[in-house]
Amino acid sequence: MQPWIRRCRWVSPLIAAFLSHAILISFVAPGTARAVDPQLCPVGMPWRFRIVAQDSPPPAAEWINPTFDDSDWSTGLSGFSTYIIEPSIEATYLGRPALTSACFRARFDVPDPSEVQWLVLRVDYVSGFVAYLNGREIARRGVTGAPPPFDAVATPHARQATEELDVSVHKDALVPGTNVLAIQLHGWSLPTTGLVLVPELCANFTRGPLLQNASAHSADILWRTPIPATTVVEYGETPELGRSLIDATLTTNHAATLGDLLPDTQVFYRVRSTADASEAVSPIYRFRSLRLGGDITFAVFGDSGSGWLSQLQVASCVATSGVDLVLHTGDITYPTLNRSIVDTRCLSIYARQMRSTPFFFTPGNHDLYAHDTLATYLETFRMPTNSATGTMHFYSFDHGDAHFVSLFVPSLADFTGQEPYAIQPGSAQLRWLTNDLASTTRPWRILLLHCPVFDSTLHYLDDFNNNGTPDPLELREWLLPVAAQFGVQVIFSGHAHCYERFAPSNGVHCIVTGGGGYSLYGLVRREELSQRFEARFHHLVVRLSGESLEVHAVDRYGTLFDTATIPRFIAPILRATLVGGTTVRLAWNAMPGVCYQVETAEAPTGPFAGLEDSPLLLVATNREAVIEVDRNTLPGQPKVHFFRVRSLSP
Repeated sequence: MQPWIRRCRWVSPLIAAFLSHAILISFVAPGTARAVDPQLCPVGMPWRFRIVAQDSPPPAAEWINPTFDDSDWSTGLSGFSTYIIEPSIEATYLGRPALTSACFRARFDVPDPSEVQWLVLRVDYVSGFVAYLNGREIARRGVTGAPPPFDAVATPHARQATEELDVSVHKDALVPGTNVLAIQLHGWSLPTTGLVLVPELCANFTRGPLLQNASAHSADILWRTPIPATTVVEYGETPELGRSLIDATLTTNHAATLGDLLPDTQVFYRVRSTADASEAVSPIYRFRSLRLGGDITFAVFGDSGSGWLSQLQVASCVATSGVDLVLHTGDITYPTLNRSIVDTRCLSIYARQMRSTPFFFTPGNHDLYAHDTLATYLETFRMPTNSATGTMHFYSFDHGDAHFVSLFVPSLADFTGQEPYAIQPGSAQLRWLTNDLASTTRPWRILLLHCPVFDSTLHYLDDFNNNGTPDPLELREWLLPVAAQFGVQVIFSGHAHCYERFAPSNGVHCIVTGGGGYSLYGLVRREELSQRFEARFHHLVVRLSGESLEVHAVDRYGTLFDTATIPRFIAPILRATLVGGTTVRLAWNAMPGVCYQVETAEAPTGPFAGLEDSPLLLVATNREAVIEVDRNTLPGQPKVHFFRVRSLSP
């Protein structure tokens, strides 16, 4: 284990999966009161619960009160479900006895209730419920009775129709210190055939603040309020802040760009929103602006958005990895990316890390299956934009010594309205990619896309454009020559729910990292270049340092199970061919932008010498360098010449 990897120590499924919600990334300036955490009860936090079956007595009536002793109840992480067949499983399986209802209790801390201006209960559920805050009813859906009997039958309500219920009128039920949220859940039949509960309790902000679209000189801060309010960000290089951005326009979706940042500098910030004489204030958070050069560390994973325990476990390990940024290879939520589940299956799970660490997403095929195709992605996230279409479908950015490119390859299917952004020979995206790679001066070039160019799972037969050619083969033919020509070292992708590392193809290393938490695929037909295949939930921690890049594959328990070192470029291997009687053609594998010198000698042991102003000195423009030398121009005129090639500083 390298010292720069912070191991996710697996104490128990309950504790480790909740670690991502226990990491301190807010900052309290000396002498200031601590603002309330927006996530009072986040997705994945531990709850106490009790199943009410037909053959068991219900809990005592006072079970909704904060003083009730629930120490003998079961413990589990939210969400909860009685379903065990994909894609309906949640973090905690409730079992399938003869259920009539289920009771849940969560404890959370509020140091100063006066800091709570708005209170929102976000809940995905099947089929009805009543929610209580410190014994007071604050919301209900689908059941009657005060209180409803434990064997009450609820009106049917489907899962993934998540609701955000403004319960601000009950914020006076909060007390300083420990509070209790209790929920009584009912099914639509007796005994019930299914229960689902994914609850969140939010204070002031229903989303965020989130750090997005970070660069060396700017960063976007996003958040959401339950009612239209003003947009204010205070920020600075110290906890005293000192600068602010103010927009008096009333809105529920807030975005502010901090555009005057110094590279590689710590930035403190907090957000404020005011409406109807109520002002909500976040704690002070901090992040670091991106670097103009030097070593970097980042995480990569994809195919994550299940809301299951596996996703929570991977998220916990990513949150403790100490990376500069996170790359996501797509399929952000399942079964599709829509407004109903983008919070509960993505933003709420990574929320605390996203306050201080920028996440860069690329869309997957499931992210376009909603009726509005990519609308949720475009309105939720803030990524860089490209110069070809002016959108964030595909984009690039720099950090340290690396140039990152995110491509729009959710699949080769014809998604409605996405034709201008599709990738294919002659497309705007492919032309943009060529120009983008040709213009970067960063020594490391890294591609991110959803669909892999090599694949050993069932996806190797994908043919979403129905032309008779497997999609991975087409992507290989379209992308690898461009990547090789312009010095791309690594391509990260997802789609295949596994980890797979391949031997380099013309200097380009391809790695599949699709084990972010949804499901796993087995090995179907091993690709010839495949070097390591693992059907594991995982993420990658990648450290780029000087002339090498280290990839560490870490599973959901924090166990390191594979490592690889990728050189910035491969040592040149020289090939010489005699053409005609006097011309020697010299060819070798090269790195674009690197200067090479071919040296000659009359004996294999030398001495070797190069000519400063001859064709023996050149800067490579693609992955193969070729020059021709007239033997009559070489010194010494021996019958046999010996050659060697060496790389000089770019």
